[in-house]
Amino acid sequence: MKLKAKALLLLPLLAAGLSATGCGDNFKGITIKFWHTFGQTVQDGLKPKIKAFVDAVKEQDGVDVRVKMVYQGSYDDIAKKIADGYSVNNRPTLAVAYPDNVADYLEIGKSSNKEFVVNLDKYINDSTVGFGKESWLGDVEGKDETDFVEDFYAEGKGYAVEGTYSLPFMKSTEIMFYNMTLLKAFMPGFEPTVGDSEERIKEYMSTITWDRFMELCAYIEANKDAQGVGETLEVPAWYDSDANMLVSKMFQNNIGYSAVTSEGRGNILFAEGANRANLQNLLETLNTQYQNNLFTTKGIKNTYGSDFFTGERCVFSIGSSGGSGYNFPQAEAFELGVCRVPASNNNALYVSQGPTLAIFNDNGLSSEKNAQTTLYAWKFMKYITNGQVNAELCVNGSEGYAPVRYSAYESEFFQYFMEEGEQYAKCYDVIVNDINVNAGYLVAPAFKGSAALRDECGSLLTAAIRATNQADIPGLIDRCISNARQKF
Repeated sequence: MKLKAKALLLLPLLAAGLSATGCGDNFKGITIKFWHTFGQTVQDGLKPKIKAFVDAVKEQDGVDVRVKMVYQGSYDDIAKKIADGYSVNNRPTLAVAYPDNVADYLEIGKSSNKEFVVNLDKYINDSTVGFGKESWLGDVEGKDETDFVEDFYAEGKGYAVEGTYSLPFMKSTEIMFYNMTLLKAFMPGFEPTVGDSEERIKEYMSTITWDRFMELCAYIEANKDAQGVGETLEVPAWYDSDANMLVSKMFQNNIGYSAVTSEGRGNILFAEGANRANLQNLLETLNTQYQNNLFTTKGIKNTYGSDFFTGERCVFSIGSSGGSGYNFPQAEAFELGVCRVPASNNNALYVSQGPTLAIFNDNGLSSEKNAQTTLYAWKFMKYITNGQVNAELCVNGSEGYAPVRYSAYESEFFQYFMEEGEQYAKCYDVIVNDINVNAGYLVAPAFKGSAALRDECGSLLTAAIRATNQADIPGLIDRCISNARQKF
């Protein structure tokens, strides 16, 4: 996905070499320990940015800084290492996380009466180092926190503790990939007014509701033999995340999911009453649709749908925009279509995923050294989330993650990519010009155990749609609630 032409760089320093300065064992400056989960492409994208930041700090502030990137495995791996490392003072300065992970880190600090996760408000509200205050770091005057996509930024404030404890770095959401070639064969019989026109199919798919989408899947399932694909087409639609599917459907159907009590504890809103009844009805409907072979999920098949999609064994693949490339057909085997995931009740709310960033205090340092280290971690965080750098990292360093600032979308660099980026540009177009404009992101509060609740909802969906008797669904809901509450 590298954009090789017209790559406009923010600072001349970005042309510098890849290695960070001051990396010897006798380094006496400030070390920012950056724990991450990134693959090689993101790491390669970050290296020149780190070099530029280190050189800029030296030139502007006269301070020697190094950013020491340490790969820590998956999100679960890094969360465990940070939690385990707290008591032995083995912790990062800066780390990637999901908001649910940050909520757990806040709880760790609360239990010891110490600030473990840094409240970023002290920097955000500072007149000298806040957003838009340091042009040498790519800050643009007037580009404050309102330059972030609102729902992305809101995640950093959605904790049981008042304050801002994380910033979005690169974001993804779920989008739907479809086989345009196959749809052109099926659509005339399903929706004659649309026919086999690619433009009309694109327009139709951009606004199709979930109920109508299930009707389309039912039509495909019933007519696949007539279209000559009965032996190869295993299922019309494939949903990669059971948890995302159920949580999204709950929000779209106005079924209460979770909240935080006045004591700062998690509360499951679907445990009783109308929310519980509506959740059961939703699961029964999804059970029927699954049993009729309209869709399947990763939880059922224990694999992602991309291989089945590119192998033309399903028509629709619903998955993270951060893994878009896995769904691109090889050797132009068929024409790719991309749209937002069909929503229920015209309530187009979608999950927000991808890495967020948090800063940690280090009790092993003197208070003065810790203050310096966290300050420059903030400056680095601000630098890699400024509009230009963030756009470059997402386009050249990721596999489909979207920038987090509006100024990134407005940059000449990103606009050129949207014109020339081909398949990836199709995916970005859905996020930037449809979901960000015509839809939105669901924001659930993050608290101790919120990650467990989400995981249990994924297990609930898998078990509920697989159930051969819908009378088993109430017991499955009970199990979900009980298991999740054990982690609160």
